[in-house]
Amino acid sequence: MAQLQLALDGDLSSALEILSAAHPYIDMAEIGTPLVFREGMAAVRRIRELYPQLTLVADLKIMDAGETEANIAFSAGADVVTAMAAAADATIASALGSARAHGKRLLVDMMQVAHTKTRARDLADMGCDLLCLHTAHDQQAFLGSPFAQLAALREALPTADLAIGGGLKLPALEQILPLKPQVIIVGSAITAASDPRESAIAFHERIRQFGNA
Repeated sequence: MAQLQLALDGDLSSALEILSAAHPYIDMAEIGTPLVFREGMAAVRRIRELYPQLTLVADLKIMDAGETEANIAFSAGADVVTAMAAAADATIASALGSARAHGKRLLVDMMQVAHTKTRARDLADMGCDLLCLHTAHDQQAFLGSPFAQLAALREALPTADLAIGGGLKLPALEQILPLKPQVIIVGSAITAASDPRESAIAFHERIRQFGNA
């Protein structure tokens, strides 16, 4: 069954308010890149303190100094750290080494990769834990969600652990869930909803209905 990851991109105060309402209905909380920029690893440490059992993702989007930067997030309490697929293999390998040393996981963001399947195979061969198809924020208005890419990647790598994110709304689950991603990343559809708790419940229930069908 897919896990629901909530992307928190505001400030720490708003993130904590949303988590207070939504945390029973999510599997993973993402300290998003804007939140990292605003609050640094203090956000990871605070959320870890308040939610010791919740899987935390630090969306660092590592492009260099893989081991050093991953170590910072893992030491602060993150369970998953992100690196960019466009980074050098050496950077991804060193970030992956940090994940292994901490007993944690590395998610690799496929954003802006031209040859998705080829790069994904390389990353899977390196042992990366999650491969994420991500529609960039600035492109969501005209690109939409990468359903076709997800379908192609699932066909090419049937056993790979895949994630999808970037502007996802509840109706998109009808196309996403049959492709069996391991992680579905949702941001503003929950965080900017008039009732984040009810929105989180809607995503939670739809994912579990499909998983139990």
